[in-house]
Amino acid sequence: MRYLIAETTWETMSLAVALANNGTLLTRTDRPEDIPHYLECGAHDLIVLDSAALATQVRLSALSVLARRTPICVLARKATSAQVAKWLDNGAAMVIDAATDPEEVVARLHAVARRARGISHGEIDYGPLRIRLKERRAQIGAATLSLSPKLYEILEYLALRPGTLVTRDALLSHIYGLEDEPAPRVFDVYMCNLRAHLGLAEGAVAIETVRGSGYRFAVSADAIPQRIAA
Repeated sequence: MRYLIAETTWETMSLAVALANNGTLLTRTDRPEDIPHYLECGAHDLIVLDSAALATQVRLSALSVLARRTPICVLARKATSAQVAKWLDNGAAMVIDAATDPEEVVARLHAVARRARGISHGEIDYGPLRIRLKERRAQIGAATLSLSPKLYEILEYLALRPGTLVTRDALLSHIYGLEDEPAPRVFDVYMCNLRAHLGLAEGAVAIETVRGSGYRFAVSADAIPQRIAA
């Protein structure tokens, strides 16, 4: 998953480090007013804002608009009940006390992002394929797949959107963000390697190429993921 985080305070900068160490893909900015621009550049699974930014740089009306597209979590210091209620009423999915232990904050953020995708816990099962979102690992049966970080990100992105046509540009934007994208041939090799790994699933899952359009994560009828209602 990829989060968009506004690093406007020491707490949000520290949180960004904790998320990066956890392996979460990040788009980082110190200008909250630029968040709409980053959302136009590529899809994000979560936005993280500090309450100070809401007081000075992001209007509540803008918060409501952003929340229609992407879940928003607010990191707050000594917020009053009235403030928390206002942020929640205007679209925030969760308000977290900035004094909360970083490990718990990361877990709360992941929970919000997962639930936005209709996933109740940190694992998705597609028949023999199990994806452990927290550990960023995938296994087929008892065998753990030896995936590089980039291969895992491709698999996770597609697996969170089963049956959905995903364009090549959207996939590249998610994985690389504002970094330089690889040559087309390199990405083709990534997809070939990932398909080879998924071959162990014996048809339960597959990555289909839709010529000229993109890719689709196909799941057989008896390998539907465990999800909660969206």
